[in-house]
Amino acid sequence: MSVEPAEPGECDTPQCRNRATSITPDGYVCRECVAQLASHYREAERRDRAGRGE
Repeated sequence: MSVEPAEPGECDTPQCRNRATSITPDGYVCRECVAQLASHYREAERRDRAGRGE
């Protein structure tokens, strides 16, 4: 997440200038960034499960 304050309605993801649509733990982000974040979270969850032997 950027340390620079975003303009109202602007995605908080650095280098992204799309309109924000969702509030996430990573900030106020656009639909494209929400999809990327969801993918990263799912992958991290899979790695965690594999590490626990599930």
